[in-house]
Amino acid sequence: MPADGLAIERREATLVVTIDHGDENLFSVAMVDELAGELRAAAADADLRFVRLRSSGDVFCLGREGAAPDAPRPKPRAIQAVAAAIVELNELLQTTPLVVVAEVQGDAAGLGVGLVGCADVAVAAERARFSFPEILAGYAATVVLGWLPHAIPRKRAFEMVATGAWVDAETALRDGLITEVVPAERLEGRVDERIAELASLDTGGLRGVKTFLARTRGMDPPSAAAASIDSLALAVAGRGG
Repeated sequence: MPADGLAIERREATLVVTIDHGDENLFSVAMVDELAGELRAAAADADLRFVRLRSSGDVFCLGREGAAPDAPRPKPRAIQAVAAAIVELNELLQTTPLVVVAEVQGDAAGLGVGLVGCADVAVAAERARFSFPEILAGYAATVVLGWLPHAIPRKRAFEMVATGAWVDAETALRDGLITEVVPAERLEGRVDERIAELASLDTGGLRGVKTFLARTRGMDPPSAAAASIDSLALAVAGRGG
């Protein structure tokens, strides 16, 4: 049974995921699990090329349920289970062969920024802001630190996670957390354009870009350069065949 809070539909080669879960669009554990399952299934569907993440309402996603500073502290084993589910979701977003596009109409915090940061393309409205408020609850956002310093400069990652301060869209763009900032009234149309531009490119080539980036994330530059030789040879030979 689908989890409350996610609306999932297929539009041609795009899997559209809309977050619709209260005023803050908080993720439940069931929503995390469902989105992960949808990403796994979509990766096995040769007719799908894109995943579009979007939200209804004024905010994109302000995190997960139970993460507020005044929320009761769960037991360690429960925290481990939730953290493991979020880490798996972040990994799926980065490693799926589909191109993940985030359409960010409003504020994102915690897990919500993870959805944006782990997407391949993120287009945000000018009013959107981003934060990691976990420090305000008295703990370090270590799940975030597992991916954020690989997406933006280390000192900027430290500042965001260590202070919990909001970052505006233009700053997030300069940091590399998002791809583009547009007026709110242009957001949906601009994401349509982005997907259309990518859809005009070779399917295998685009999947190759995503797959190679995922494969070499943990490699040092010389190892990644060496891996590129065989990958390029196989890709070019495959086209010739």
